[in-house]
Amino acid sequence: MVLMLFMIIGGSAWLYFAVTEKQQEQKEAVAKGKFEIKNEDKADVTSEDWRVLYPNTVPILIGGTTVLASVADTLPARIKGLSDTPFLPPNVVKLFVFGVSGKHSIWMKNMNYPLDIIWADRDGKIVYFKENVSPDTYPESFAPPKPAWYVIEANAGFVASSSIKVGDKIKLKL
Repeated sequence: MVLMLFMIIGGSAWLYFAVTEKQQEQKEAVAKGKFEIKNEDKADVTSEDWRVLYPNTVPILIGGTTVLASVADTLPARIKGLSDTPFLPPNVVKLFVFGVSGKHSIWMKNMNYPLDIIWADRDGKIVYFKENVSPDTYPESFAPPKPAWYVIEANAGFVASSSIKVGDKIKLKL
């Protein structure tokens, strides 16, 4: 009976430590950027089927240009951003809502195309932008000189073609 009790306790302890060790390995891999979840089902999406990649969009006014915004308002969505997406339609942007003012930095990890990055304060006033940021710039990151509440990622050339300037406003069109 005592032997059986030791076997149960020993087996439970071994199982606990094995699971804990595996979890620690995964945490370290995530911290080092070595752990990625890829959705291969979306890799072959065509430009006509763009809503597969960006299903929930809302109209947004940036300066004088109306586009659809795919909103990243959770931590996982903000971390993922546009990484691993094959394209961004010309009428769609990615809107990051941080919910706190700060110098939120953006990098081009796993990006497939260049972007214009726009930062705006809590009132929607554009405080800074960086044009034509290439995927080749990774691991460099880009941040505004002033705190921002929102970040918008758009196709490279959007800022110039829409005549966006610091001080312009962004507004959700609900």
